[in-house]
Amino acid sequence: MKQKIKYQDEANTCSENKNFAGKAQMPEVLHGSLTNKFSDHSSLRKFFRSIVLPVKKIKKICRDVFLSNEITTVLDFGAGTFFWTDWFVQELGCQIYAVDVYYKNLMIEKQNVKCYSDFDKCLNDCHDFSVVFACDVLHHLPVMECDEFIEKIITKAKIIIIKDIDANHVFGNFMNKMHDRIINKEKVYNVYPNKIKKIFELYGYKTYYYYIPKLWYSHFMIIGKKN
Repeated sequence: MKQKIKYQDEANTCSENKNFAGKAQMPEVLHGSLTNKFSDHSSLRKFFRSIVLPVKKIKKICRDVFLSNEITTVLDFGAGTFFWTDWFVQELGCQIYAVDVYYKNLMIEKQNVKCYSDFDKCLNDCHDFSVVFACDVLHHLPVMECDEFIEKIITKAKIIIIKDIDANHVFGNFMNKMHDRIINKEKVYNVYPNKIKKIFELYGYKTYYYYIPKLWYSHFMIIGKKN
């Protein structure tokens, strides 16, 4: 019998209740078509992301990193609807590890992609990554969980790419919080790139900061490269 998933608000599943050890409450599995439902939901999320994200700038910055380094594995943390995962496959053709609690009740088969709902299991399966990528994930994690994520990846990645909202820009940060709280019903926390930068540098990474605003959102990227 075919199955489909009754979607809770994706924000609740992937952000407010996020626990990347796989302990978050997950959507209920019901009868019907799983594949079509996920595909429709994914397309809608990708469409809106393309509007609010500075996609071209993010891709250019990533390409510059890829061109100067040998990339064989990428960890896409908080991969959600595969917005960036699909691009990595197309751009690099290497093995991608996509992690999100959203995948727990989904049977997903994608070429060159391994999906995990349990972050620790992913880290156990692949001990080293060429790139760890996290886009708009950290501002949904409480400070302790954010620090725990960085602690787990800091010794496993040659390159770390963080894209998020810079809390130092008060208006842009406020507008992003309103968007996430009102529209997506997500909890939102402040992310300060200087803190991330200092941690990376403490562990021997050379860091690069990019401020790439779009609309009223104070987007930023930090690239950490292992020296």
